[in-house]
Amino acid sequence: MEAHIDVRRLVREDVLLAQQTFKLMAEVFDEGDGVLSESYVTALLSRTDFWVMSALRDGVPVGGITAHVLTMTRSESQELFIYDLAVHQEQQRRGIGRLLVETLCREAAAAGVPVAFVPADVEDDHAVAFYHALGGSAAPATIFTFERHGNGNPRVN
Repeated sequence: MEAHIDVRRLVREDVLLAQQTFKLMAEVFDEGDGVLSESYVTALLSRTDFWVMSALRDGVPVGGITAHVLTMTRSESQELFIYDLAVHQEQQRRGIGRLLVETLCREAAAAGVPVAFVPADVEDDHAVAFYHALGGSAAPATIFTFERHGNGNPRVN
């Protein structure tokens, strides 16, 4: 019988668990080693506008999701920008990603943030299909990235 998955929002006291979750996410995305200092993670977890949830199997992270609460200027409201979602490769296609998104959105709505959105690269067929399967509505957009370098000039990706 497969172990139960527990999804919970990490708080300031969960530094070690958050470090493990971020490391897992970096590994899934193949983006560096994901090693973050205790002080950096403590600062992240202390922010009320930053959310991280970890999917735990027997207390060990098997997935994670991060999101940022954005304050709107067209109304007195907030929306949730889902930034990263990752599930360990050996645990994918078992409903863990769905559980992370649904739990995050449910808890955000309960906290007064009823709208969530997430970017997905058009060519990432898996992500696009996943978010459609969750009931998300696609909104065409192009995201521009600006990186500042030593000379102060932006490099556009």
